[in-house]
Amino acid sequence: MKKLELLAWVVGLLGFGLLVAGLAMLSVPFAFIMAGIGLLLWAYLADKAAAAPAPMHDGGG
Repeated sequence: MKKLELLAWVVGLLGFGLLVAGLAMLSVPFAFIMAGIGLLLWAYLADKAAAAPAPMHDGGG
């Protein structure tokens, strides 16, 4: 995993946590609903990315 990919993953996770924490300050049940929707979306995207074929490299430069 490249450094930029790892950084993007960490920043995305931090942003999701801050979003849910901010929503919890307004309404805790709404924060749980949004967290559940966000995690379902994350799982869908991760599954879609895992199912995608790996890119082929032609060996050129």
